[in-house]
Amino acid sequence: MEFRDIGKHLPRTKWGEGWVEKRGKRRKVWVGFWYEYVLVGESERRRTREKVLGTVKEIGDSRPSAMAKLREVRVELEGKGAAPPQNPTVSELWDRYRAIKSERWSKVMEGALVSTFKTCVLPAIGLTRSSEVTASQLQGLLNALAKANRSHSAIKKARTHLKAMFDLAVDDRILDSSPARRITMPKRIRKVDDTYADQDVVRKLFQAAGKRDRIILRIFVSCGLRPQETFALRANDIELGRLRVDEALKQAERGAAFIGEPKTTDSYGYVSLPAKLESELRTWVRDESIPPEGWLFPASRGDGPIRPNNYVKRDLAKLAEAAGVGRIDLRRLRRTCATYLRDEATAQGQLRHSSVETTKRHYLKAIPAEQKARVEKLDKELFGPAKVAQMPHRKRSA
Repeated sequence: MEFRDIGKHLPRTKWGEGWVEKRGKRRKVWVGFWYEYVLVGESERRRTREKVLGTVKEIGDSRPSAMAKLREVRVELEGKGAAPPQNPTVSELWDRYRAIKSERWSKVMEGALVSTFKTCVLPAIGLTRSSEVTASQLQGLLNALAKANRSHSAIKKARTHLKAMFDLAVDDRILDSSPARRITMPKRIRKVDDTYADQDVVRKLFQAAGKRDRIILRIFVSCGLRPQETFALRANDIELGRLRVDEALKQAERGAAFIGEPKTTDSYGYVSLPAKLESELRTWVRDESIPPEGWLFPASRGDGPIRPNNYVKRDLAKLAEAAGVGRIDLRRLRRTCATYLRDEATAQGQLRHSSVETTKRHYLKAIPAEQKARVEKLDKELFGPAKVAQMPHRKRSA
């Protein structure tokens, strides 16, 4: 019998029905998935798309009801992805890109991107036809933003999403090639505060803090949690030797949407919990009579958790002033955790980054005293121990 690879002769289903999954432990949500095929050069590539469809309470517990919701969402998204006018302007291209991609952005991220394009990009090239945009024009735009003292974050957002926007236009056959393919970050950009808090600063903060703030500081520094994860902790997230991270607060949201999922899929999981801190957390839960599902750090008003921004502006600012250590932000404390852990893999696991490169580039910093000691050790190994210079003896004049 002759066998053939019949798969090559079968028609390819471009869209298919997709599939749905339940996610979340406390707040169950339906998530929809489907495939899209896009043309890249001479070949097609398959991309998986996903979207949170809504809570199980809103949609229902049955899979057919979730699939019906997925079909509705895809009809809406495919409508948003309709072909733009011939040779659209950069503004029209941006509107289309935002409509297609925004379902994967949080409100905070979308607000930041809209602000960046509205103030940095569109005033300069918004009315230019997309086919007339050149690589030198885009590079000149980034260079001009750097000269105007725009922040590193704003310039990086502009570059990242200009590249993605033009790549999408190429994939959808709106453009033949992307003018943003080789644009780079300017070298002279306003310096980003990427410092960590040294041990002396941490101790001063700890000494000036009360019982609650001492626990919060230790979660930031020892456990490396993000603020939106720290204030979403509940009493039953404390386990033997570890903290569970499965929720995060969404600062820009209101109502039920305020409590959502962690930042990325890699953010789900556990972090190591020091034994002494675990003991203090359990004592805190007992003394404050916090129920298993209760917030570890409830707001003073209402029954919700503390809002991260409120804590930074009110409590942490006052604490830093009382300790006499200047301004402290929460990312700096998270960076402190990575820096003193030293080991790249350990720091990545504790901070739950998807890539060790992120940990190395943005969070692991050199400790001056340790650097000095290692340089001294290297010099000694190569060139021998240091010799104490003898000062010439001077005779006293009569």
